[in-house]
Amino acid sequence: MGLFDIFKRKKKVVAPIDYDARLFKSTLNIFQDFGDNINASDVVKICIDRIATHSAKLKPRYVKTEDDKTVQEKKGNLSYLLKFQPNYLMSPYDFIYRIVTLLFLNNNAFIYPVYDENYDLKELWPLKPNSVETLKDEGGSMFFRFYFSNGKEYTLPYESIIHLRRFYGINDVFGGTSAVSDHSSLLKTIKINDSLLQGIDNAIKSSFQIKGLLKINGLLNEKDKTAQKKEFDDALKESIESGGSSIVPVDLKSDYVPLTTDPKLIDSTTLTFLQKKIISYFGVSDAIFDNKYNETEYNAFYEGVIEGIAIQMSEAFSKALLTRGQLEKGEQIIFYSERLQYASWTTKVSAIEKLMGLGILSLNESRALLGFEPIEGGARRLQSLNYVDADKANEYQLDKLFKKPKSKEEVTDGEGN
Repeated sequence: MGLFDIFKRKKKVVAPIDYDARLFKSTLNIFQDFGDNINASDVVKICIDRIATHSAKLKPRYVKTEDDKTVQEKKGNLSYLLKFQPNYLMSPYDFIYRIVTLLFLNNNAFIYPVYDENYDLKELWPLKPNSVETLKDEGGSMFFRFYFSNGKEYTLPYESIIHLRRFYGINDVFGGTSAVSDHSSLLKTIKINDSLLQGIDNAIKSSFQIKGLLKINGLLNEKDKTAQKKEFDDALKESIESGGSSIVPVDLKSDYVPLTTDPKLIDSTTLTFLQKKIISYFGVSDAIFDNKYNETEYNAFYEGVIEGIAIQMSEAFSKALLTRGQLEKGEQIIFYSERLQYASWTTKVSAIEKLMGLGILSLNESRALLGFEPIEGGARRLQSLNYVDADKANEYQLDKLFKKPKSKEEVTDGEGN
């Protein structure tokens, strides 16, 4: 089965008629010609990899919540797909990594849910179209028309597509401006950076070019010129191979005329400035870019970049894959982050002491944070007796305040009984 066969197994076949392109039509050009593709830059590629790698550590879960608190994790096919195998080609890590990569390359990402003949969700596929067009039918329903590199096109209801956007604000539907030059501001910096790197490359190459001329005094025919050149080459070769003097002797018949070359190299400050402009475009710090971050630097990166992605995916997946009734009952898809995994040892121990006392962490969850293997009976949750149920706190305080002390007779009577 080919990848494009997934469109043949739609949950519901919708054939839009009489498209009203005047009201709602926009074209999103995703990929550009080589040279205008930001992914050609190694700095851009590293930035996107850092974001996609950390985003792929998020844990998608299908849960039931009440008062913004998780009550239980739902079971079934949707839960299995999110936790173990979104489709037959990808693990959950690969799935999220690809989605986030496409999002930052194109400011848009599209995920297509595949249903079987019983309307049960079967697979989730990130799409990589060449362009996408929005259309409306006479009833006001919106559709996406996808154009792929193999020449095929598909028109699908917008409500059946999971759509993620970046830089959303200019275009009504798509992230960015939906134009080929959407990354124009970034491309200017990339091209300047590339020109400087080419200049360094040319400067290095120039250092291996001709350094001098052998001037032969007199008029020689071609045969004698070749003989003189060979004699000079042999003398130079002998000097290099013997490791002796770097001086090559010449006689009165010839003079060596040095050629002065002065290649200009770009200072590191300029290169650092340009790289900083590129990585700032993606919200990546130097520490994250170099994979040499501490706890504080990672938390800033998480809150500035990863947390927004987690919220957007949670809302988009819930909206597309769950019915209104399910959402109103508190069911939703949440992309959780195990942020404590990246904290320092001191922070982990301190957090465990506090969270275990509140009954939030089990023994095995606490051991996992420290990198220890689970133990038998580790699912138990321990709670400190220093805490009281908030609902019973007032009752407890009032009881202590208004309870009358026992009289001497009551105490005596109680001891006699």
